[in-house]
Amino acid sequence: MITGFLVRPDLTHNLVEFELDSAAQFLGGISQDRVAVAFQEGGTDYAALFNPEAKSNGAEPNPVASLGRNAAATGNAAFFSDPTAAICGTVIFVGAEGEDITLDDIRRVKDGIRAVRNYQEDQPEDYRLWRAAVLNMGQLRID
Repeated sequence: MITGFLVRPDLTHNLVEFELDSAAQFLGGISQDRVAVAFQEGGTDYAALFNPEAKSNGAEPNPVASLGRNAAATGNAAFFSDPTAAICGTVIFVGAEGEDITLDDIRRVKDGIRAVRNYQEDQPEDYRLWRAAVLNMGQLRID
């Protein structure tokens, strides 16, 4: 069993224990993917397990996972700069190699949650525009 830290798009969170091959049951789908995330500049990378089909299925963007993905990919902790790289739906954070997440790691993810909450309060229009862009990109409309 692996211990992970589950974070939903509404920022609610909890610890979960699961087998790596059954993580999809927590993610709202039958498939899963993983991406590197970070929550401090030059800090430790973690893995975020997510459902790659969540965006096309209309799931809400996960701002914490999206923030972490951007920081890991670019080294820049700028908020929500790329809606095309946003992660949608519930995620489970685990160690970089799929191992248990530690209490120190959870504290860093919680710092990311606090940063997102502050951003949502301080920059509500920017956040609303980012969220709308992510949701619009996830929709496939054929007329």
